[in-house]
Amino acid sequence: MSEEKTINLDELKQLHPADVADDLQRLSLEDTQSVLLALPHKLAAEALSEMEWEKAEQLLELLPEEKLAGFFLELPHSDVADLLGLLPPGNQRRLLDRLPPEHATDIRQLLRYSDDSAGGIMTDRFIALRSDQTVQQSMDMLRGRNEQDREDVAYLYVTDAAEKLVGILPIRVLVFARADKKISELMDKEVGFVRVDDDQEEIARRLEHYHYLGLPVVDRHGYLVGVVRATEALEIARDEATEDMQLMVGLSGEERALTPWNRSILRRLPWLYVNLFTAFMAAAVVWYFEDTIAQWTALAIFLPIIAGQGGNAGMQTLTVIIRDMALGELEPGDGKKALFKEAALGVVNGLAIGLVVGLIGWWWKDSPELGFVAGGAMLLNQVAAALSGVLIPFGLKWCKVDPAMASSIFLTTVTDVMGFIFFLGLGSLALKHLAN
Repeated sequence: MSEEKTINLDELKQLHPADVADDLQRLSLEDTQSVLLALPHKLAAEALSEMEWEKAEQLLELLPEEKLAGFFLELPHSDVADLLGLLPPGNQRRLLDRLPPEHATDIRQLLRYSDDSAGGIMTDRFIALRSDQTVQQSMDMLRGRNEQDREDVAYLYVTDAAEKLVGILPIRVLVFARADKKISELMDKEVGFVRVDDDQEEIARRLEHYHYLGLPVVDRHGYLVGVVRATEALEIARDEATEDMQLMVGLSGEERALTPWNRSILRRLPWLYVNLFTAFMAAAVVWYFEDTIAQWTALAIFLPIIAGQGGNAGMQTLTVIIRDMALGELEPGDGKKALFKEAALGVVNGLAIGLVVGLIGWWWKDSPELGFVAGGAMLLNQVAAALSGVLIPFGLKWCKVDPAMASSIFLTTVTDVMGFIFFLGLGSLALKHLAN
């Protein structure tokens, strides 16, 4: 294989699976497949689970099913469920049929949950103690667990005889307790938990806000079914930040630098058409004032300055508002406070920048009228940009649309169109004044 010449298998075997995935991400599908099949099973499986989902999806279609089944036996059930979720139901069933029944049953249970819910992001790898056990019985049980179950254990979850969550116990408390103590005497009964259908963004906010290392997940009957760990919250926050960043400029939220071009074009082109339409709206305003520009050509030079400054100011506001929305830091009623604050900033910025632009216009053409028109338009557009930076995301949220969804395109439309109207409208009034 052409690109495999740059890949040293012995070196790959010494790397962390995430680093292996980064190296393989840059290879063609065929070369990646060859390298995965040549690596030890466990390393190949973990590297596959670390890859970007688009590449992983293509590899799942390409790799032999018997090999995939072998990889899946090396992975936690939650990782297998994530990978299988990329495939059509028919492919899922065939692969699950190749797994031992006890594995397949647990993975099918995880596949029932929505990807963006607690059930979709939780792991079923946790340790639960019975409340009626003694410390000695619990320690004996822990020593008998396999190595994978003992990874990343900070808290032990306590259930009653019906396997319903009743408490939580830090492992350090168990280690230093007397052997004859009951778990029910040591556990903390005030335990935070989430339900399987709770939204992942809200869970990530709770983990970050309260600094939990993990949150137990219960079903609608209160049975303990899994745990969402803090590492999942970090990944969710990263993914949500990436998605919001891309949505603001009209991308899908799923695109990466190495996404195939034919997929990228399908995601970008529709929003570019929307942007083209809004650009024609701004051009229509310029066309409407064509006579004004023809009589006073100096106005044309200031058009991009007025629109550009408005767009920059609006993006500052938009970024702050969407960030606080994404982190859940805006309470009901905060929208009005944010609107007044940004309006005040718009006035102050408009006066400060408008004064500079106005003086430059006056000095450059020795025309106080041009200075007044440029400075006044800058003030008005700064206020419009500030208000739009608040109203657009709140308006989208009210319409039950993701506030990040191409907000920057809508904002640019407002600042371009309104900036041109303010500037050329004031220019028309100044020409009439000069004519009189």
